[in-house]
Amino acid sequence: MIDQRARFRRFGYRRAGLAGSAAAACALALAAWLYPEALAGVYRQSRVVLEASAAIRGTARDISEFVLTHPHFTVREVKVLGAQRVKGEDIVVMSGLGPHTGIWSTDPVELGRKVERHPWVKRALVRRELPARLTITVEEWSPGGIVTLDRLYYVADDGVIFKALDEEDSVDLPFVTGLRAAGLAPEAPDTRKKLSQVLELARTVERTGLDLSEIRFGSGGGVVLYPVSYAVPFHMGWGDWDDKLRRLQWFLREFREQGARFRAVDLSFKGQVVARPRKRA
Repeated sequence: MIDQRARFRRFGYRRAGLAGSAAAACALALAAWLYPEALAGVYRQSRVVLEASAAIRGTARDISEFVLTHPHFTVREVKVLGAQRVKGEDIVVMSGLGPHTGIWSTDPVELGRKVERHPWVKRALVRRELPARLTITVEEWSPGGIVTLDRLYYVADDGVIFKALDEEDSVDLPFVTGLRAAGLAPEAPDTRKKLSQVLELARTVERTGLDLSEIRFGSGGGVVLYPVSYAVPFHMGWGDWDDKLRRLQWFLREFREQGARFRAVDLSFKGQVVARPRKRA
């Protein structure tokens, strides 16, 4: 059953709304008939306000254009922070800044991206310093090893291969070989993870006093360490590095002077050190 009171209330609200609108229209018509000059004044005031607003906007545009193009805001200094391997002038060239570049026309984010195209630059942060200076803060890559692919490349501690070596670049770092032979794509995330773990292993080994010349990925998934001053390769397998390093240190203490006796040392078996003797002539 329909609630007649609710129906009445809804009908009453609609009537009240229509009545209110009608009353407002009547009041406006009556005011126009009784006070035409007053309404004309309101209209004139509205026009004055609109014209003044348009004038203010036009003046603001003129001031803005004046500020954006005034020579006072032309970039006259570029300050480069954090660059050790990269020359400041190279950073400026990478940024593409010209002699008459306005500081307001430079996009700091886009400018940072341009600087990051330099192979040594990991990140670049650009900041405006009014009226005429740009500050470029650079974070450079730090090589942890050298990867051999079609040529030699630096690899960072996090496993990112970031730069091909030039003639003047240092090669005093462990070489990482065998990536492609082990089926590892250089750009794959899993390869980056493995490279990062291997470089961490290399740093730990070198803290024991054993300098490494090469770390090779084997086809079976493990790695082989080649020391600089000890002519024996150490087969490490993969994982469980702490235990294997303890056994490696034990072997070096006991047999450091007897390296010529062995062809290879295998630490990949749990709890064992398997030393393969050289064949006698």
